[in-house]
Amino acid sequence: MEKVKEIAENMREPKMRDIRALSNIKNNEERELKLISNLSGLSEAEIDNLTFREYKVLQEKLTDFLS
Repeated sequence: MEKVKEIAENMREPKMRDIRALSNIKNNEERELKLISNLSGLSEAEIDNLTFREYKVLQEKLTDFLS
């Protein structure tokens, strides 16, 4: 869990190109997964292997950026 917290702390803020790159993805879960992957440097496979609790840490960081 500490590793995930560290990754969340180091996630970069999304740029407009990150947001535009998601425009063709209609499924909200897929959009979020792709954006977290882009911003954290984790592959989608690595994210798939996180526990839900670990994923929530990254999701909360993303929400902070988007709100």
